[in-house]
Amino acid sequence: MLFATAPGVLAASSLLKVGSSGSEVTRLQERLISLGYTDFSASTGYYGSATKTAVIRFQSINGLTADGIAGSATQSKLYSSSAKSLLLKEGSWGEAVQTLQLRLKSLGYFSGTGTGYYGPVTKASVITFQKAVGLSADGIAGPKTRYKAFSSGTASAGSTTAANTSNAAIADFALAQVGDPYVLGGNGPDSFDCSGLAYYAMTTAGFNVSDMSASAYSEKSSWTKITDTNSLQKGDLLFFYSESWSGINHMGIYTDGGQFVHASSGQGKVMVSTLSNSYWAGHLAFARRVS
Repeated sequence: MLFATAPGVLAASSLLKVGSSGSEVTRLQERLISLGYTDFSASTGYYGSATKTAVIRFQSINGLTADGIAGSATQSKLYSSSAKSLLLKEGSWGEAVQTLQLRLKSLGYFSGTGTGYYGPVTKASVITFQKAVGLSADGIAGPKTRYKAFSSGTASAGSTTAANTSNAAIADFALAQVGDPYVLGGNGPDSFDCSGLAYYAMTTAGFNVSDMSASAYSEKSSWTKITDTNSLQKGDLLFFYSESWSGINHMGIYTDGGQFVHASSGQGKVMVSTLSNSYWAGHLAFARRVS
């Protein structure tokens, strides 16, 4: 028996998770894309790690259990008119649009007033801003555009650079997230895992990097490798071995004075720890300096 749904709302179907495939996954991915939760631009019909990450983002922002599994509750919310969108575009309206307008106005990119309506003037201002900070200039204020707009390292229009690309800024942006919840696959702005925190902090600081795992970041040979803790500088990325010493499975960002900030799965939040702690000292592999 099928349950009736409101016009335009699709009924939730079977449980979808990593390894699932087919038309239901395609539909799920297309809805996530339309709401701005994905790092991919086209559906594949296969539920892999990228889809799981997108589902976790959606769940965490929409008040659901963030397990990365699209069960009935997640699908019902996803296909409903109350699902929160991360995309602001022409035709959007509301408090989020007004906040964006006022922020762009303070940066010198928007000459209108904070009406809360995303019209042609707002779209043109967003395009100008996106070009200035090196983002795809599509006039749609998705997560990356809004991260850049609201980061304290973003310079005003007309500045020689649109972002503060100092390594110390990486640590500052990460420290600003202390207390935010740990969510596997989270890369901001309200929840993080360890590599997601690094990605958010680096991109907000103006560095052009991809969203990768701690292990993948540790293998970036173009970044200076540091093996002496006495040589650490604020903003260096720290990499830690797993319990079994089988490889890198955690990372943090050095803040100074023997401390680092990281998203801890054990404590369930972004926090500051010290390298003098026997566990962290014993599991520290090396560091890399972003360049």
